[in-house]
Formats: sequence, C-alpha cells, structure tokens
Amino acid sequence: MSQLFYDENETIKTAKDLAKKGLNNNAREVIHFGLQCFPDSTPLLGLKAHVATEMRDFQSAVSALKKLLMRNSDDPKLLLGAAQAFSRLGEPDTALQYVQQYIDVSPAGLKVHGLYAYADIYERNNKPEKTIEIIENLNNQDADQLQWIFLKIRSLIALKQYEAAIDLVLKSRDRFENNAEDQHNPDTKYAVSFFLSKAYDKIGEYDKAWAAAEHAHALNDAIFDLNAYWAMFDKVETFLTKEIVDALASGPKTEMEPLFIVGNPRSGTSLLEQILSMHTDVVNGGEMGISCLMQFDLQRLTDSFHEYPTSLLDMKNTEAEVLSKSYLDAAQTFSNGEKIVTNKSLALHLQLGFLSKVLPSSRAILLHRHPLDNIVSCYTTNIIGSGHQYANSIESLARTWVTKQRMTDVCRDRLSIPMLDLHYESLVLNQREETERILKFLNLDWQEDCIDFHKSTYVARTISYDQVNQKMYTSSQNRWKNYEKHLEPIMEMVQDYI
Repeated sequence: MSQLFYDENETIKTAKDLAKKGLNNNAREVIHFGLQCFPDSTPLLGLKAHVATEMRDFQSAVSALKKLLMRNSDDPKLLLGAAQAFSRLGEPDTALQYVQQYIDVSPAGLKVHGLYAYADIYERNNKPEKTIEIIENLNNQDADQLQWIFLKIRSLIALKQYEAAIDLVLKSRDRFENNAEDQHNPDTKYAVSFFLSKAYDKIGEYDKAWAAAEHAHALNDAIFDLNAYWAMFDKVETFLTKEIVDALASGPKTEMEPLFIVGNPRSGTSLLEQILSMHTDVVNGGEMGISCLMQFDLQRLTDSFHEYPTSLLDMKNTEAEVLSKSYLDAAQTFSNGEKIVTNKSLALHLQLGFLSKVLPSSRAILLHRHPLDNIVSCYTTNIIGSGHQYANSIESLARTWVTKQRMTDVCRDRLSIPMLDLHYESLVLNQREETERILKFLNLDWQEDCIDFHKSTYVARTISYDQVNQKMYTSSQNRWKNYEKHLEPIMEMVQDYI
C-alpha cells in the first residue's frame, strides 16, 4: 500500500475495519501513511495506540498515548490505556501512577475499572497475592463479572493453586465462550482454555492439557492466509542471494549498535532479553515495531514498482540513511545513551536482510530451541492472541518452524553483519558460560548482575512474563515427551532438526 490517503475519515474507517477483522499489520500500515497526511489526527493517533498494543509494540503505544495525553491530560480512557501500555512495557510503577490518575478523575461508578487495572498490573508484576486481595475486596456483584473471574484464574495459576484454577475455569468457561459479556476483549473466549491447559500440564494431566489446547484453537475464527505467509519466506529467500545482498545500498555506520534477537515465540527471546537488560550498556526495545514501518516507508521513498523485498533494488544510499535515522530515532525514545539496543520483533526472520543493510553496525543473535519443545509450548500457550495465527494447528506450526529455520540458515550464510548462534537449552544449562560468550560477542565487559537477571526491576513485556522474572529453570526441556503421541503427525516434518 504505497499511496497515501486524501480523506481523513476514509483513512480512519479503513483502519478501524482492518483492526476489527484482526488484520492489525494492514491496519498499522494504513495508520502509518494516514498520519503522514494528517499528523494532527487524534482518532488516527488513538488507533495507532490501540493497534500497537494489540501487536505488542508497546513502545509505539506509549509514544502515541503520551501525545494524546498532552492534548487531553484528564481523559480517563487515555489514562487507562497508558496504564496498560506502560504495564506491558515493563514499567509497573509508571503504570500504577496512571491508574491512580484515572481513579482521581473518574466518576464513582467507573473507579472499579481502575481497581481492575491495579489488579492486572500486580499480577503481571509477579504479585498475584495483591491481585487476589484487590479483587476479593470488590463488591459481591463484581465477583460474578468475567473480568474478575479472568484475573482470579490468572492469579491462582501464578500462585500454583492449579486445582482451584481448573475448577474455576470449568465452572465459567461456557460464559467466556458465549462472550456476550466481554465484547471488548473477545480473545478471552479461548484464553481461559489455554490457562486450563497450563494448569493441567502443571499437575501432570497431559492428555487433558492437550485437549484443552485443542479446544482453545477450535474457538479461534481469525482470518489468516497461511499460504501467503509461507510464500513471503520463499520470496525473501529467493531474492537474498549473496550477490544481491552485497550489491544493495547501505546506511551509515552508527555509534548505537542495534542487536536483533532472532527467534520463534516461546524460544527464549524474553529470557535472553532479560539477561541482557542487567548490563549497563544494554537497553531493551522489546518487540520493536519500527522495522515494519521502515518496510512500509521503503516503497514510498524509492517510488518502486516492485513489492518487498525486490523493492530493495531501488533503494539508494541516501534512502537507506533516512531509514536508518528512523530506526535510531525510535530507539532514542526509550534509550539513555546505551551502546546496544535490543529488538526481538518476531518479524525479524523476514526483515533481517533489509535491516542488516540499513543498519550495518548491527549484530544478530540467532536463537534456537528444540523444535518439538518449541511447538508444544506454542500450541499450548495463547500466542494466537498475539497475532501468531499459524499456531492454530501443530501441522502449520511445524511447517512454520522449519520455514523460519531455513530462513535463519539463509541469513547466516548470506548476510555480512556479525551473528551468534545460541541454543536455549545450552543457555539454561550453562548460564554463566553462555552469558560470557554473548557478552564477548557484543564486545561488552562482564557484569555479574547478568546472572541475577530475575532480580531486575524490568518486567518482561511478553506472554513469558511469568517465567523469566524468576530464576533459571530446566523444566521446559524435553517437555515434548509428555505429548509425544499427539505429535506423531509432525515428526517427519521436523526430523532433520531433532
């Protein structure tokens, strides 16, 4: 979509329609170009915050919400949105401040939403006992609300009260699936079944855990073109020959060194980011969305008739420099002069070739995990709610895993930036040795704090937040063996990588 919109209302309507259908990447592209035409559009800025939050690009969500709050600092909806975004960004103290502001400006009948926000932040900040305390002090009528039940289920699991969580899910699951009461958060209809799967797994009821995950996936009715998704990998792989990569225009060398953490969901990217966050020369960017916006802008800057990635052939050094500045500007909104800025965007498999040319001072860590452990973890966790619709079956998960692994091999063989292969299992078993190897690769001095990553005040921004804010553990290794009979359909697909 290279053309710009000429009517603000048309842009808003198009973006809303796309977001409503779950086509968030398309909506983000429309909003991005729309804001170039209508930079003062409050509705577009609000949509940007909403879509960025849905896509887990919390840096962009916070940036948009800050601008909106400068225009209307007492808007309760914006204050609550800012609280959610900062919470998911890993800054609970700031999030709590926004919640308090929301409570201060809201009428009595709406203050309960602030209490729910407090409860949500505490659970995400590994304080589920405070969440329980807040929700159990609400009125009896609130205890029958789906939001109350959802928070209670999450907190019970965090407190390892798995049987109680199972009972509560089974009693309330029909209400979540009918979903008439929770239209603002439709993915809760299948999210509770993923919680059920996790609870069953923790008590060793593996067949029931798998059945709960299958039930959750059966409820997912999102639109997603798997063939088009896989075709893009084929397209990028075919295009990125060594000769073409070497001939492409490049951006300038920079003092800041972007670090791309290239891995699948549930492969240890959040763990690695948490370890690195303890080093004083590193700042975490989380799943930065700027690379997707740069890809959108590539078409406009080059005025290319080609689609990505072939449009890279029309990129000049001056245009690469503009794109490089866009990335650095985005990083500087949350960095404070650190040498290295991490980015673990889950689109990096498709974008690393592009980014390596625009940002030649960058490095990449290629993170690997046993395919069957990775697939089981993805299938039994709610990553479809984060946009990973290929996870809706183990067959499509397996094909995607192999496709991404093949793309990783392409990047290693054909790109010129420094890269380090890292295996999740080795990081867990040999934390000190592997951390030393990582810091050496980044030309950073050793800092003992990297071993005590679980003590960080930073809270992981992803669905792994409940795992990486604790000490290293090995229980997730060889977990696939508990589900071996359910994995028979994909064994041959991943055999070469086992």
